[in-house]
Amino acid sequence: MLSYGQHTLSSYEPIIVPKKLKYYYQNVDFSKRGEALKEELALLTIVKHTRILPYSKRHPFLEKANADPKKTGNLLLMYTGESRSKEFVQKRGNPEGTINTEHIYPQSYIKRLSHSTEEPLGDLHHLQYADRSKNSSRGNLPFGAGKGQAGRVFQRKAWYPSDDYRGDVARMVLYMNLRYNLPCEQVSMGGISLLLKWNAEDPISVLEIQRNNEIEAAQGNRNPFIDNPYLATLIFGEVEGYTVENLWR
Repeated sequence: MLSYGQHTLSSYEPIIVPKKLKYYYQNVDFSKRGEALKEELALLTIVKHTRILPYSKRHPFLEKANADPKKTGNLLLMYTGESRSKEFVQKRGNPEGTINTEHIYPQSYIKRLSHSTEEPLGDLHHLQYADRSKNSSRGNLPFGAGKGQAGRVFQRKAWYPSDDYRGDVARMVLYMNLRYNLPCEQVSMGGISLLLKWNAEDPISVLEIQRNNEIEAAQGNRNPFIDNPYLATLIFGEVEGYTVENLWR
C-alpha cells in the first residue's frame, strides 16, 4: 500500500504507455510508485526541458498554445473559457490590451521560493492567457475550494478557478512541484488534497491536450499529469472518495 503524506491507495491499475507517447516516456519505470516514480518523472521533465524561454518571449508560443481551434485568430482564456481575438493581448505596443498573462504559480512566490527564477517564470506550462480583470482579481491569492464560476472565496482570501478550470489548475501546480520542487501548499489553501480532488473531479480538456503538444514543441517537455492524470495518484496517492481515471490501460 502506498503511503505518501496523508494519502493512501491500496491497489493500482497497470500503466501501459500509448504508442504515440512511447518516444517520450520510454525510459520511465512505471512499476515504481510514490517518491521513486516522482523522481523518475521529475528527471525526465528536467532533461526534456531543452529550451529555456525568457518570460519576455512567451507571446508567440502562448498564442499557439491557447489558440481557439474553432475560430482562427482567437484565444481561449483561463478561468472563463471565453474566446477573444489575440489583438487584445497586452504587450509592448498594446499596453491597454484586455488579455494578459496569468502565472498559475504566482511570480512573487517563485521569486521567494525558487533557487533559479528564469526557468520557472518563463515556463509555458503554468502560463495562461486570462482576462485582465480576472487576473487582477486573483492577484497572488492561493487557490481555494468553491463552486460555479471563478472568483474570490474564503472572505476574499483565496481564488476559485471555476468548475471547468479547477483540474487544469491542479495539473499545472502539480507540474510546478514536479519540475521545480515548488511546494503545493503555497498556492492551495487545501494543500495537495485539494489539488488531487480537483484532478479527479475535472478531467483533462481539449485545450489542455493542445497546450501540452504546443508547449512540448516550444520548450521540449510535457506535463505528465495532462498525459495521464492517474500519474498523480501513483505519486501522491488517492484522496478517499475521489478516483482518477487511468488513461493508459
